[in-house]
Amino acid sequence: MGCWGLSSWAFIRLLLLGCWALSLLHLLLNSWTWPRTTGDPRQQPPPYTVLTIHQGYQAPQALGKERRGSGLGAGQHYQDENEQHLAHSQKLPRQLNLQPWADLSESFESEAQRFLRYIGTLQLHCAVVLSQALPRGHLDGAEGAWAVCLDHMTTISLKQQQEKCLVYTFSVVKRTTDFAEKMSDVGCEVHSFGLTPQKEDDPGHKNQRIVHHPRLWLDWREHRLITSLQGQKSSSKKLQQILQELGHMKIDVLEADLASAEWKILESTLLDGTLEAVHQLILTIHVHWPGFEVAGNETAVVRYWYSLLKDLETRGFLLFHSYQNPDRPQLFLHKSHFNTSSSYTLGWVNTRWMF
Repeated sequence: MGCWGLSSWAFIRLLLLGCWALSLLHLLLNSWTWPRTTGDPRQQPPPYTVLTIHQGYQAPQALGKERRGSGLGAGQHYQDENEQHLAHSQKLPRQLNLQPWADLSESFESEAQRFLRYIGTLQLHCAVVLSQALPRGHLDGAEGAWAVCLDHMTTISLKQQQEKCLVYTFSVVKRTTDFAEKMSDVGCEVHSFGLTPQKEDDPGHKNQRIVHHPRLWLDWREHRLITSLQGQKSSSKKLQQILQELGHMKIDVLEADLASAEWKILESTLLDGTLEAVHQLILTIHVHWPGFEVAGNETAVVRYWYSLLKDLETRGFLLFHSYQNPDRPQLFLHKSHFNTSSSYTLGWVNTRWMF
C-alpha cells in the first residue's frame, strides 16, 4: 500500500510537470507571431495616425534637408515665409475712410462749416513755442506763420547730447529762409527740398549747416523725372523713398508748403504709414480750389479734406497751431461768403511718436 501511494504521488508530479512544459512550449511558439489579429485586417483600426498629404507638400524633414543643401536652415525658411507674407500685406492698398456727412442734408454749407470749425479748434496746448516772430511783434502772414512746439519735443540740449534733431522743409515756391535758419540755429540738422529760398541765391548768405536738395521734390506718386522750361532736370519722390535714400529713420519736424499738392501727399503718407515717423508736422493748406488730382463736387471735396485731417487725428496727431493768412484771397472753393482765408498754416504734434 505504501508503495502504491508513493508511485501515485510520483505519477501526479510527473503529470503536472508535463502540463507546465506544454504551456511553456505554447507560449514560446506563439511569441513569434504576437500580436495576432482576427477577422479582416482591413477592418482593424490602425495603431497610428493617418495623415493626408496633398500634392506638392514637402515634409519638414525633407524641406530641412533641402534648405541645408542650399545653406539655409528650416528656421530661416519659416522666417522667409513670414517676411514674404508681411511684405505682401504691406503692398495691399489701403483706402481712406471717409467720415460721415456733417448732417443729413449733405450740403456744401454744412461740410464747409464743419471743416473750418475743425481747423480753427486747437487740440493740444503748447506753452513754449519756437515761431516766426518779426520785430514788429506779430507773425508774418505773407510767408506763413509756422510754429514748433517745444513742450512735446525732447529738449534741444538733451537732443544734442544724443543725436541732432532732424528737420525736413519742402517748398515749391521761393520764400524766406526763416524756418530753416532758426531750426539750424537751435542745433538741428536741416534738409531743404525744392526751390532755393530767396536768401540762398546770394552765396554770401548761404548757411553751410543747411543741406539743400534743389532738384528733389515731394510727391504722392512714385519716382518721376521732371524737366523745367529752362531744361533743368529734377526728380520727385514719395516721402518714404526720400527717407530711404538719405538713410533717415525719423523726422523731428517736417514743414511744407506744397501749393495745393498737400492733400494728395498727405493722403499718400497716411496710407503708407510714413507719417508715423514724423514727430511734428507743419503744413500750409490751400482751400481756394480742390487741389491737384482731387475729384468730386465741392461738397465731396470738403468731406475728403475733413476725412484726411480726422485720419491724422486718429493716428495721434493733435492740432496745436492754426493760423489763417490775412494776405491771401478770402476764398473757400471759389466762394467768398465764408469770410475766411484761402491759406492756413497748421501745426500738429504726433503724440504717439516712439523715437
